[in-house]
Amino acid sequence: MTAGIVLAGGRSRRMGTDKAALRRDGTTLLGHVLGVLAAAVDGPLLVVGAADGVRALPPEAAGAPWRDRARVVHDPVADDGPLRGLATGLHAAAGDGETAAFAAAVDLPHLHPAVVRAVVARLVLPAEIALPVLDGHRQPLLAAYATGLAARADDLLARGERRTGALAAASRVVELSPEALLADPDVAAHDPDLASGRGVNTPADWTRITGRGHP
Repeated sequence: MTAGIVLAGGRSRRMGTDKAALRRDGTTLLGHVLGVLAAAVDGPLLVVGAADGVRALPPEAAGAPWRDRARVVHDPVADDGPLRGLATGLHAAAGDGETAAFAAAVDLPHLHPAVVRAVVARLVLPAEIALPVLDGHRQPLLAAYATGLAARADDLLARGERRTGALAAASRVVELSPEALLADPDVAAHDPDLASGRGVNTPADWTRITGRGHP
C-alpha cells in the first residue's frame, strides 16, 4: 500500500494565518488535501505537525470515511524546515509497513486525485522518488517517495540541510514533465492545467488561485 503524507507544520508567516485552516468548499484546506489523498492512495494518512504546535485533524474528519486511516504525527525538532517534516512523515509511513508514500504540502487548493495516482504509478524501481517538474521547477511536495529514504533524510538533516530538494538531489529520481503527467487520460480530463501543483503562500496567492478575497 501507499501512504499519504501532508506537511502541515509550517508557520504560515507569509499568509498571516494558519493555511491548514483556510476554508475551501465547505472544508478546510487540510481537510481538502486529506480527502484527495484518501481517494488516491490506499494506506494510512499522516498529517505532520510542528513539534511545538498543536495540530489536530480537521473537525470534518469525524464524519469522513477515511477518519480511521488518518492521524497526526509531530516533528521531533521545532522549526527545522520542510525536510524535517518529510523525514517525520516517511518514518511514520515506514513504521506502518508502507514502502511508498505520496507527500503533499497542505497549501494545495486544487490538488486532484488523478495527479496523485499518476505520480505514484511512476514510482517504480530503481527510482526512489517520482518528482513532477512544473513551470521549470521540481515539486518535492507533490511527489512520491520510497519510505526507505527516511534514513537518508536524517543524514542530510544531521549535516544541517533543511530543504526537501536536497533529498531529491541525493536520490534516484524519475522526473515527470507536464507532458508525461498529461499523458495520463485521467489527469488530462480532470486537471489539464496541472493546477494541482499551485500552492498558496500569501493572501495574494490565495486570491489569485482561488478567486477569493483575503483569507
